[in-house]
Amino acid sequence: MIHELLADLTIRTNAPQKNPKTITIIGGNGRMGKFFNNQLTVAGHRVNILGSNWLGADSLLPQADLVLISVPIERTCEIIERAAEYLTPNIALADITSVKVEPVKAMLEYHSGAVMGLHPMFGPSVESFAQQKVVVCSGRNDAAFDWLLDLMQNQQAELIFSTPEEHDQMMVMIQATRHFCRLTQAVYLAQEKVDIDKSLSMSSPVYRQEIDILKRLLNQNPELCVDIMLATQERCQAIRLLADTYNRLAQLIENNDRKGLIKEIETTQNFFSKK
Repeated sequence: MIHELLADLTIRTNAPQKNPKTITIIGGNGRMGKFFNNQLTVAGHRVNILGSNWLGADSLLPQADLVLISVPIERTCEIIERAAEYLTPNIALADITSVKVEPVKAMLEYHSGAVMGLHPMFGPSVESFAQQKVVVCSGRNDAAFDWLLDLMQNQQAELIFSTPEEHDQMMVMIQATRHFCRLTQAVYLAQEKVDIDKSLSMSSPVYRQEIDILKRLLNQNPELCVDIMLATQERCQAIRLLADTYNRLAQLIENNDRKGLIKEIETTQNFFSKK
């Protein structure tokens, strides 16, 4: 049964497109850019890559049905402004970075055509959109992106529709503080020169999962990890508050304050019991 489902998914994914689109991916040589290049090409669309040297921009951008921006967070708005100089109103423009308020705002400001913000909630190591989440932030003329959203859904992706503001607020906790927690733990283990292999030989399954997660984090491009934490002032403030929480609890430990620690746990239990 599983093989039949996989075969059906492959057939639907590779089915010839009645109206193949021409897509230009800015930053398509990066890992996530390569993922989208592969998925769109396999689906029968024509994909062009515009690299950092911008050679061919005057031909690759104006002829596209969709321009997809896949560049580091700190360069996204700059690239949007630059790309918009080549675009006509009939070209759709989207980005796939992990912040949405400023990129969507920039696309709406610099481009008069269809605009959408996308955030794939997965890394480029996956093989398809199957069982993956993609956050979709409306910008302008959403219908121009129906074919792209259909492609994702046909591969069993889960689309989550959100405003850019709600997205960025959620990503503070989903990404920024989580990355900081894991980075802190990894730095501590390295600082203390912990024998990871020996610790794994004695560990519970949960600990092994945590080490695997740390390794995946450290296998990422360091710039991507840092950009996720520093992307907005709101993220930096939240990480500062998290660090203050670490310090407050560590002080209770240092003071051997058993009652204080129990109170913290009980207060937190009460919060989570209501969710």
